[in-house]
Amino acid sequence: MKKTILSFTTSALAIFCLTACVSAQMINALPEAAPQAKTTDELFTMPTGATADQLEERIMDIIMHRSEGITSQEQAQAYMDRQIAALKSLAELLLKCDDATEEQKGTARMIKLQVIAMTNRDEPDKAIEAIEAYQKELIEAKSDVLYKSQMMVFQIKLTKIVRAAMMDREDEGDHVGNFKKFLEEAKTFLTENEFQPDYAMLPMMLLQVAEMFDEDGKEGLQKFVITELKPILEKFEVEEAKEVLEMMEGLLRFAELPGSEIEFQCVLLDEKKLDIKDFRGRVVLVDFWATWCGPCVMSIPMMKALYEKYHDKGFELIAYSCDEDLDDVKEFEEASPHPWHVASVVMSVEAELTDYSTHYGIPGYPTFVLVDKDGKVLHVTHGINEIAEKLAELFPEIK
Repeated sequence: MKKTILSFTTSALAIFCLTACVSAQMINALPEAAPQAKTTDELFTMPTGATADQLEERIMDIIMHRSEGITSQEQAQAYMDRQIAALKSLAELLLKCDDATEEQKGTARMIKLQVIAMTNRDEPDKAIEAIEAYQKELIEAKSDVLYKSQMMVFQIKLTKIVRAAMMDREDEGDHVGNFKKFLEEAKTFLTENEFQPDYAMLPMMLLQVAEMFDEDGKEGLQKFVITELKPILEKFEVEEAKEVLEMMEGLLRFAELPGSEIEFQCVLLDEKKLDIKDFRGRVVLVDFWATWCGPCVMSIPMMKALYEKYHDKGFELIAYSCDEDLDDVKEFEEASPHPWHVASVVMSVEAELTDYSTHYGIPGYPTFVLVDKDGKVLHVTHGINEIAEKLAELFPEIK
């Protein structure tokens, strides 16, 4: 329901794209501001006697600026180096500014952290060394940026393992073994430190990489990670730790869905309650989706074709909207009504039913769960084409 740490699971490699992460975190750390129409040289000229607000505005201008006339990789690199140097200087000025608020100083410290990462982006070990050296300054300042820096170190270390696996570098040894060693380091860290909101990123990264390394589930890596981390997280009372635990329990249920009987009740947009048990004797497809999800919307034409082809022969479709805004779902359906059952997680929770997107730890949208006539899950996938293949097998008489 809430847009929380759980949203990390929807982007498989986003946490490992350091450049994108840096830019996004810089921008998110700053207030909204419209970039001024300055030339590149004007942007990179350090202001004298500027207030904290003016320095912060200049930082935003530099982050948002897109230089024209760059035609080569060398020029792009030179521009980025200049941009990084300017941001570092502005962050130092902001920290020394008498009228800077604690929030602005936090922004400056965050930028310094990102600059360290960007400057050493091609040398992970140097980046880790530089970040750990910078942590002394953050500890002295009693800055919450310290927690982000700790997660960045873990992120870089895990990135090394992932990249080595993707390149199949034998000199890096057993990738799964290296991952499990990393897990031990993460466990020690979480055991020895009081849980901070930023630490929620660490188990999320571990679970995401476990899924990447174990696509067929034979290694049972996600379950292994959950088993190892759960006793540690259960000791913390903070909300973020509880959310991670809830997500882990959902992932276990999700992993155990194939071959199991599914539990599923919901409230439809017409306010009727529906229980999947009502459809025993029919094949049911449960679609976990959202109106803002592009792949979900793109799947609708195929869903219509499948519904028209198989409905009269014993096929039902339940579209379980995971939108947080009920009006979005209603407007979407009013604009383009669909013949199948459309349910809302909002309405379902208001009726004191389970939020099954959380209960089953749905890892991304769309997620299709195909259920047989006895109520047991036949197949789980993110691709509607796989569902089409399964339905063709279930209804061989229909060409």
